[in-house]
Amino acid sequence: MNNKLLTSLLIKLEVASVIFLLFFAETVVLPDAVRTLTNVLSYGIVILLVGVQWKRVAYVATTDKTLISLIAVGVFSIVWSQSPADTVEQVRALVRSTVFGIYLASRYTPREQINLLAWVGGLSIFFCLIVGFAAPSIGTHVINGVVSWRGIYAHKQHMGRFMGFIASVFLINSLDKRSNRWFALALLSLSLILIILSNSKTGLIIFLYPVFAFPIYLIVKQRKNRFFILLIAVFILTIISTLILVNLESIVVNFLGKDIELNGRTPLWILTIQKGLERPLFGYGYNAFWTTDACYDVIRNTWLWAEEIDPKMPFQAHNGFIDLFVQLGFVGLSLFIFNLLQVINRVVNILFMTRTIESFWMFMFLGINVLVNSSEVITIMSTNSIFWIIYVSIAFSSALEYRQIRRVQYINSFNQA
Repeated sequence: MNNKLLTSLLIKLEVASVIFLLFFAETVVLPDAVRTLTNVLSYGIVILLVGVQWKRVAYVATTDKTLISLIAVGVFSIVWSQSPADTVEQVRALVRSTVFGIYLASRYTPREQINLLAWVGGLSIFFCLIVGFAAPSIGTHVINGVVSWRGIYAHKQHMGRFMGFIASVFLINSLDKRSNRWFALALLSLSLILIILSNSKTGLIIFLYPVFAFPIYLIVKQRKNRFFILLIAVFILTIISTLILVNLESIVVNFLGKDIELNGRTPLWILTIQKGLERPLFGYGYNAFWTTDACYDVIRNTWLWAEEIDPKMPFQAHNGFIDLFVQLGFVGLSLFIFNLLQVINRVVNILFMTRTIESFWMFMFLGINVLVNSSEVITIMSTNSIFWIIYVSIAFSSALEYRQIRRVQYINSFNQA
């Protein structure tokens, strides 16, 4: 076997491994034995991939010190965790997911990452349709008396959330001349159909977000004055926010089909925050709050009690920011918010500097991630969500690209001088 053929084979194997890791990053329903095997394989694959590129990965890891500091707080929370065994177990998975995200940033450009995600999304749609039609007892379940699709995922919300997210990838590809635009449009349509079948209102909102945000990219491409563009964006967002606030009750009750307390989430959030304030600085430890007796009062005084939630089983507050607060306190929450603002600032600057469609996708993803964490399951530092992997990848990819752009600008200004 000649060197070119061997190199090509290794590259294809690497790409297949990355797609495998991204596909199983979400909560795919598997038999216990297969799940264990997949978990073990994921650690081995990440170690192998990073080991080959360890110098590059180590360098990339230095480009976003705030995010690394946040991970360090999570790891060292083993020391003060109220449930050290759970924290140790989940910290290993957290490090794996984070290192894999850094690897993606070091190995692939944002455009290449979008292509990888398109493969993952296409496979997910295919298997969700197959399972939903061929094995409805597995691919569907009854929620509140309504049959809802969940495909290969554990819950309808998981499928709806993922389809809403992956739709942003297909939207980008459908508008990019470098992609198979008709195929991307077909997958975009199928993702919407699956969202509708799931009856996931959250998934639908996530799907609509990039659709309504896309005009911003069209404005950016016009190369007008940045201040004027931002003024328009702020004006539009102000109008939309005002309309939402004025019609909040109608939107929540009639459209989303929830009560004004978001199906009891408001009391859940308040009680969880109150428990978090008992350990405000560093929290209860990474992934520790919902597996200790500390959460018992929250469960007993909310709808979780009626649902017979076991206090010893992992749960979450349906809000990523609140969950992060009870896990790592104000220190962890402040580090993440500061990092999020840094990443948004970098991505916006890159968007105005390059005006590329992949930079706009990064901007859209950050909005989707905030949206998901505002009223859904936690994806911030989550060990079973593709959202955290992609957030890490975007954080470091944007740091690398911003450094490169600034370096080129400096060289050009030096040469002109």
